[in-house]
Amino acid sequence: MTKEALITACKLACRISGDAINSEISDLIDAAFYDLEISGVSTVEGTAYTVETADALVVTAVKTYVKLNCGDLLNHDESTLLSKSYDTQKAQLKMRRWSNPNFEVES
Repeated sequence: MTKEALITACKLACRISGDAINSEISDLIDAAFYDLEISGVSTVEGTAYTVETADALVVTAVKTYVKLNCGDLLNHDESTLLSKSYDTQKAQLKMRRWSNPNFEVES
């Protein structure tokens, strides 16, 4: 996946049209990958995921992170639910690396 495609996917998830906040979304995508990395989410080889190596589960976590942190789009209840969802996704991503020794990143 390219960065532009991920920005488009995140905008769709956030129900945003136009390009006015593409820079903010790009920064949030970078922050999401960094958050996943420092949380211990990595490939089988132990490297951090990137836009190019992210599979569907990682992309979903990134979109959730962006939606959670994108401006003033959420009320308190939505924010709480998205925060719990993102934390669950991170936990699942960390576990799959250890629970499936044959797991391979799809290109």
